[in-house]
Amino acid sequence: METQLILIQESAAAKSENRPLLLQCQAVRRSVFVEGQGVDEAIDFDGKDDSCAHLLLLLGQEAVGTLRIRKTSEGTKLERIAVLEQYRGKQFGKLLVENALALVSGRVYIHAQTRISPFYEKLGFTVEDPTIYYEANIPHLTMIWPHGQGVLTCNITTRS
Repeated sequence: METQLILIQESAAAKSENRPLLLQCQAVRRSVFVEGQGVDEAIDFDGKDDSCAHLLLLLGQEAVGTLRIRKTSEGTKLERIAVLEQYRGKQFGKLLVENALALVSGRVYIHAQTRISPFYEKLGFTVEDPTIYYEANIPHLTMIWPHGQGVLTCNITTRS
């Protein structure tokens, strides 16, 4: 099956023609975070989706992964990184993160779940502060990307 990576630009997420794509991103997150990890839906769906950029990974016509890119006062945060359980171990998370890193510049950081932090370390992120804190009752660490802007590893369809 063909994989397709779609970028919904931050200025375009609220547009009605992009709504079906954003809903697919949210469906993946609902499956991974709300149903899979017990995160309160009000925490995951925090009202910021319309003002953020999103990557959506399709396998054929099925949404299998997503990532949200949000600008904050601290830099650019990659968040809501999710791959459906049945598609893990196939390098889809790596594909999402690597391509997101090619789309952003400046300080890039993540709040990594501690059990997933080795995945991010393999990609090149480093722990900024070893203090563990809890978000949605899940232990996290702040990790930074110290390598500058990444390089696209595949074609991306952009929705603006």
